[in-house]
Amino acid sequence: SSSTSTSTSTLAPSSTTTASSTTSSSSSSSTSTTSTSPLPPAEPEQPDYLRHCFYAEESLCQDDGRDASGAPGDEQKGAEQAPAQAQSSQAPNNCHCKEHPSKPNSWYCCNITQLTMITSCVSKSKWTNLHVRNMTVENVDLSNATFRSLQSLAVTDGNITRLVGVFPRHSALKCLNISNNNISEIPARAVKDVPHLEFFGMSHNNLSLVPHSTQIKNITLDISGNTRMLCNPLIEIIYNGSINFVNPEHSYCQYNATRQWFQSTDKVSVEQLENRKRCVTNCPVIPNYGKCQCKLENIMIIQDNQSKPQCHVDCSNLQLVELPQRLPDNTFVLNITNNRITSLGDHFQTNPTYHNINRLVADNNQISSMYEFEGTKFIETFQRIYMRNNSLSKIPEYFLNNALMDSGLGRRIYLAGNKLQCDCNSAKTLQNWLKERSSDIPDYMEIRCRNIAQSVIELQEAKLCQSPPDWTDYIYYLIAAEVFLLLALIAKVSYDYWVFKTAGYLPWPASKMPKLPCDWLCES
Repeated sequence: SSSTSTSTSTLAPSSTTTASSTTSSSSSSSTSTTSTSPLPPAEPEQPDYLRHCFYAEESLCQDDGRDASGAPGDEQKGAEQAPAQAQSSQAPNNCHCKEHPSKPNSWYCCNITQLTMITSCVSKSKWTNLHVRNMTVENVDLSNATFRSLQSLAVTDGNITRLVGVFPRHSALKCLNISNNNISEIPARAVKDVPHLEFFGMSHNNLSLVPHSTQIKNITLDISGNTRMLCNPLIEIIYNGSINFVNPEHSYCQYNATRQWFQSTDKVSVEQLENRKRCVTNCPVIPNYGKCQCKLENIMIIQDNQSKPQCHVDCSNLQLVELPQRLPDNTFVLNITNNRITSLGDHFQTNPTYHNINRLVADNNQISSMYEFEGTKFIETFQRIYMRNNSLSKIPEYFLNNALMDSGLGRRIYLAGNKLQCDCNSAKTLQNWLKERSSDIPDYMEIRCRNIAQSVIELQEAKLCQSPPDWTDYIYYLIAAEVFLLLALIAKVSYDYWVFKTAGYLPWPASKMPKLPCDWLCES
């Protein structure tokens, strides 16, 4: 502010001198000079859930200097009235808190080693916001009257073992932050009677549980950095209230998983727990047919901070005639067994909620084609396709062949009970392809023909690859007969000629033939 006033006073005489010697052009120059002055930097925009939170700058504690007596200047300065000054002079001079230089009714305390360094401040009844930095104590009693009227309380960057007590009933507290303190214990009912709480930050401690609250709605929690946090209590809180988590993809908890042979504790992100809830709440409801059943079958171990929950959607036995319009996010398994579905439609092409499916169970339907899978993300990433006992007429081996090319992925397709339209191509091509893909299509021997009472694998090429008879099949016989008659005629003429030369008479047929006008040529 001093530099700004200096430049203003420097500019003022020059502007006056210029204005007395020139016309309005000088004032425009002055205006231009003023407009180019640098603007103060804008404060970073805070998230909406922090709108009631107060945090004192770290530099205030670093630059906080006290006189030799240790008396805090702001504490004495903050008491503006005489009675308050008299009271301050009689009280023990142990207050280590100061009023924030720019935010009214907001105080900060630094390097606290005992709670009396806060509670001894005479102006505490006027405090609305309080930030305590670097507090090193074993226990902090939340029921202390100092915290009764606060709307924002932040106790950060210290070393505190545990919190004891509970906040007073109907506390006005809206923002509570106890981050970076190594806190390992907090009462389960610490914030139970704080009805207006909007933000609760407890990151980077050693907590294993989140305290209960009477009204768990629209509260934002920050639990990141608590390596001992347990998942099961969090799941209960997520299901019972409207909780928003800060950085859920980077906030983890310990999940006890039961494996086939052993028990294990996995590191699971809060994002996966939220997806567990969404898997159930967004389960499809099909009008006039019923509701599908949804559950998060597995929570996968974190790999490279990627959450991969597996939502299983079971829409079987509902007599559906088409696929559900929308599925929960991260649906990995879709079961539509025992319905009356005739077509897969374009869901796998255009519906984004179908893009993560890697297992489709569609047995016992009336699906007539698999061509809807062509060019989809599903056919590139699937693990299992169950389409047994459907109405498939053809198997599109040309694009399934590409999908099954990498046998190391362990993909399987089950097609038993389908009755294909078999022809010569089935015996020539499809049969050989099924044999080559016998490991990828384990039930290939149970794929049958609808027009022949055989399975595809039993077809005989010699029987199926015969063309129907027509007149072209006899052309060779006709040609052979014509050649035979021509040779017989040549032989007869040759024989007659020999008889005529040796015996001097013509054969009987030739002697009975009438003479032609051209016979004289032969006689001559």
